[in-house]
Amino acid sequence: MTFRLRIFFAILFFVAIIFLLLLQLNRSLVGKTYDSIAETRFLFVSQSLKTALELNIGLGFPLAELRVSQDLIEREKADDDQILAIEVLDDTGRSLFSTDRGTVGEDAPADWLQALQVSSGQRWTVTERDAIVIGVPIVNDFERTVGYVALQYSKAYFDQKLTDFTESLLGWGTAILAGLAALLALGTYGTTAPPAARPRALLAIFNGDSSSDAGNDDLLNLARAAQDKITSASSYLDGRAKDLQRLDDEL
Repeated sequence: MTFRLRIFFAILFFVAIIFLLLLQLNRSLVGKTYDSIAETRFLFVSQSLKTALELNIGLGFPLAELRVSQDLIEREKADDDQILAIEVLDDTGRSLFSTDRGTVGEDAPADWLQALQVSSGQRWTVTERDAIVIGVPIVNDFERTVGYVALQYSKAYFDQKLTDFTESLLGWGTAILAGLAALLALGTYGTTAPPAARPRALLAIFNGDSSSDAGNDDLLNLARAAQDKITSASSYLDGRAKDLQRLDDEL
């Protein structure tokens, strides 16, 4: 393999590795942000139902006899197509009211019951294959947990958003790599024989040494331009990653 070809593949490999690392980092941060947004959104719905039910319990109505519960949960489900089901459970995990009326009177699924027992009257979450379940306690005026609101929402919508983001970023990255490969090929095979100092100069450029003098060497000038683009792209993606992290922290 000639010197020029080795340089060509080395630069291309270096850029590809950086791109893949940045892609994985951004995908992870975006996925975490989407998860936080979804949890916050549906936790708000659950807390609203909890508050409404606790107000009725405060008026002296037992949870099992709150017929208004069925209307409340069906209305919330109808307003959001990402909600798969909402159930009102008693303190043992038995379904009192549900948007899926066929489950009324039955015990909640085993993983729900396990999370409910471990939570000791606190909020709990169960991650299923295609859905996530949020459970919030219903507390009476004596600070006793008398039941739970369990809201099950779909992961498909947010998973699709993450997939779309990844495909978009991958498409742009592939186009950039293809363009860079073409420029590198043109620059590599359009130059004269490499001087002895070129390997050291290339190494200095990709180590971030801005003092390295490329002179009139087309390959060195191309390498410096590529390094500048890599640095600029890294700074941009790093800034975006910090923005996503800040949004995640605020949520």
